Amino acid sequence: MKIGEYEVIRKLGAGGMSEVYEVENPRLATRYALKMYSYPKDDKEVRERFLVEGKLLAKLNHPRVVKVVDIDEDAATGRPFFVMDLVTDPDGQTRTLAQLKPGEADEETVARWYDDMRDALGYIHAQGVIHRDLKLQNVMIGPDGHAILTDFGISRIFDPQGDGKTVIDAVQTIFSVRNGATPVMGSIGYMAPELEMGAQATEKSDWYALGVITYRLLTGMWCDARTDIAEEVATYDPVWKRILPKLLHSNPEGRECPSFADEKRAELERRELALEEKWLKEKARGHFARHIARYLAAIVAIGGIGGGLAFWRQSVKFDSIYAALEAQRAIPAFDDVFEIPEEAGEEETDSMPSIEQFRGAMVDALVITHDLFADLQSGVINTAKARIELNRLRLMARRDETSLFAGLPDTYSPSDETQALVILLSNAAKKMK
Repeated sequence: MKIGEYEVIRKLGAGGMSEVYEVENPRLATRYALKMYSYPKDDKEVRERFLVEGKLLAKLNHPRVVKVVDIDEDAATGRPFFVMDLVTDPDGQTRTLAQLKPGEADEETVARWYDDMRDALGYIHAQGVIHRDLKLQNVMIGPDGHAILTDFGISRIFDPQGDGKTVIDAVQTIFSVRNGATPVMGSIGYMAPELEMGAQATEKSDWYALGVITYRLLTGMWCDARTDIAEEVATYDPVWKRILPKLLHSNPEGRECPSFADEKRAELERRELALEEKWLKEKARGHFARHIARYLAAIVAIGGIGGGLAFWRQSVKFDSIYAALEAQRAIPAFDDVFEIPEEAGEEETDSMPSIEQFRGAMVDALVITHDLFADLQSGVINTAKARIELNRLRLMARRDETSLFAGLPDTYSPSDETQALVILLSNAAKKMK
């Protein structure tokens, strides 16, 4: 069987107005998805409008939107068709989100798909297209595991540069030609409340459908205006508690479509800020006895390091300095996160300092992280805060190593092994996880 110049491989699906096939272009030996118009009461006006819609959609070019590569009419039937990229998942199967088993997608994957769909909607809206039928069946899993929007069969095309006036609405035309009715377009369960009351589809009605899809993927349940969204997602990532109620707001004026990735970053920043504020309050508040003991130990340790380093410069082994510090129990967790990389050898390379250079940098690391590990052991900070501080020290070492040692006794002389110190701090920060 052929449709136009395309050989039909198999039928992928069918709806009320179209049939979708996997086809092959025999000249290129490449496969596509072909969507053929199959409305049973066809006429010339509707067919022409369908082609206009296809040409408009062919202008869309976004990695998360299926690409229309050809549009034509089948000579045998006279019916128009679109030819699109054939979207397959990482296993080579054509698969929509509707075909997922309950619980198959974890929260991280759902978050990625949500941002994929959000980005795709943002793009088509900017191009003057409202999808109007966003649902699980119309979102496919691509070869990279990302979500791809498909099926723009009942889309509304408007002028994004003008007043939003509709340019073409193929399905609206079909209904008005046949019976003069004003149709309510969309799929039950995904339609925003205002659409059910006959309002015109907008970007915000697409957002509502995105909320329904995301809620379904997360919880395995459907939702409507009576659902307490925030309560139902309380056990999931806190970001969803902020995003989903905004997407599923019953009033389109109160609807928003935030980015999950941006919201997650903002949440982490808020947590880090709260942790830092708590830490600073605890330091300002006191625990005097503990602090006095810690700072006295720091003074003794730094003095010991400074004197020890002078002897080490005269070939006293690094191990003796570390042993002295360990005996003081000033930094008991240091050896858990700091160690010379296995890749280091006796000779320096372009990408890796020598073992001897790392030994010199290790003493510097002992000095600049003394307070950090003292705070960590005493409970003033946790590992998350320690990791932040280690990364801050790493950035300082990269930019200006001298500022790391400001305020230390003049008896201490840094090793100047900047590259080795940066590697040590970077590896230590990773181990704090």
